[in-house]
Amino acid sequence: MKRLISDIKMFIKITRHIETLCPGLMVLGIVRNIFNALHPFINIYMSARIVDMLLSSTDYKATLKLAIITVLLNFVTMLITHLLNRITGVRQTVFYNNYEGSKKFKVAELDYDLVDNVETQKTLNRIFQHERMNGGGIRGFYHASLSLVNHTFTIIFSVSLTLELFIANYNNNLTGIAKYISTPYFAVFILAFCAFSVWFGSYSNIKSTRYQQNAFKRFTFVNQFSSAISNAMTGNIGGMYVRIYNQRALLFNANEMLFNSTYNSLHDMSKYAIKHAVLPISIIECIMQIILYAFASLGALAGRFTVGSIARYISSILKFTDAIRLFITTFEELRFNNEITKVYFGFIETPSHMYQGTLPVEKRDDRDYHVEFCNVSFKYPNTDFYALKNVNFKFKIGEKLAVVGMNGSGKTTMIKLMCRLYDPTEGQIFLNGIDIRKYDYREYMSIFSVVFQDFNLFAFTLGQNVATDLEYDKKRAIESLNMAGFGERLCTLENGLDTYLYRKFEETGVEISGGEAQKIALARALYKNAPFIILDEPTSALDPIAEAEVYRSF
Repeated sequence: MKRLISDIKMFIKITRHIETLCPGLMVLGIVRNIFNALHPFINIYMSARIVDMLLSSTDYKATLKLAIITVLLNFVTMLITHLLNRITGVRQTVFYNNYEGSKKFKVAELDYDLVDNVETQKTLNRIFQHERMNGGGIRGFYHASLSLVNHTFTIIFSVSLTLELFIANYNNNLTGIAKYISTPYFAVFILAFCAFSVWFGSYSNIKSTRYQQNAFKRFTFVNQFSSAISNAMTGNIGGMYVRIYNQRALLFNANEMLFNSTYNSLHDMSKYAIKHAVLPISIIECIMQIILYAFASLGALAGRFTVGSIARYISSILKFTDAIRLFITTFEELRFNNEITKVYFGFIETPSHMYQGTLPVEKRDDRDYHVEFCNVSFKYPNTDFYALKNVNFKFKIGEKLAVVGMNGSGKTTMIKLMCRLYDPTEGQIFLNGIDIRKYDYREYMSIFSVVFQDFNLFAFTLGQNVATDLEYDKKRAIESLNMAGFGERLCTLENGLDTYLYRKFEETGVEISGGEAQKIALARALYKNAPFIILDEPTSALDPIAEAEVYRSF
């Protein structure tokens, strides 16, 4: 019972979150699914009325009038449904975009040490894989919950149309088996059997769902490995190594192994579901339908119902049994889906653990800033090894400082600490005599321009890459590119700053060399015009001549 209450609370939380991502979407979806559920019952009820009127030799004008009303009701219902489908479809696009954006924006907001943490990547991968494998997550809840609404109203409408089957007057003059079937006691028996069917279907689906849940947990690593193989085979850089070192056989064999593992798991899940859920539930439903058919048919022979009512009862009963089965299955899927939505909420609700200061960074016209490291030591998370130990130095704006050391000596780590991507394990870093943790984080970051070894360029235009914005100062962008040594290459580009880098989005995009990419990254740092410019091995991809030019520019 506690788990059921917990699941319902999670349903409410997810619904509110969807409303936050796209206001009004759930209400629109609920109304649409009510009309979807109502539509078939219009035909069931009105058709039964028309049949009874035809058999009772009712005036054809009255029958024709009822037929016209039926057509009009169908037309209005279908029109409203199509209109709601169109509106909901547009709103769904907004919801999907905002939902995906919620994960991406959360990554951008997270403390960098969490982004750099393997557990965070595993969490994101688990959310992605669960959504891809069985349509779970927030999007899965949206579709499943609306299906639940549809099944709920189907049950309500079907019960309202079959209620007369159990409360109509009973004929006591019957003989034989009809005497026993067409009695209130048999109606109670039918209701009890329906309750048993609901319980049995629920129990079987719970077993099957739990089995699937355990099976899906094994897919996380398999899908991670599969994605890695796919990237190796389809990526530009990976594609080169696949050909040069003839890695096709290795990758194809690994892919086949993963496929066989996935296929066997899915096959086992299907066998289990058929044996423990599909087959036994189908048998129970078949028995229940036979009993209901007998009850309704003998009731008609006894004169309790009209011929049209029989058609109404049988159609409604079939809708009812199907809706009950789907309701139970969908509800269990939603409860299972809660496990992955908890992972999602745990991710987007991850708080910042880095101290968030409030002091503004002093805006100085003379840019007289100085930075000081005092006994700074640092260990990366989940390690016992010090990347830096008792580092002490001081520098200020206007100085040119070169930090030289062997690979792995901590140069890049020092830059990450200075930019407050990480906080020191021990010691303090000061800006103008104040601990950098006391400054407003965004303001503090604004005083640094950094070119890391593993910089990233986007498949957008050259100007957008330099300015990191859609709108930018073209004159300033050109000056930055010239200062970075990219001027001659810029002159050869037909579209200048509007030239797309790479061909992912634009066929006319240009492929640039590693050295050219490094110059663009340097131009980006210059364009920001921050007080501090930090270059982490900025000439590693440049030829000796370009490297000399960059050093002269310093």
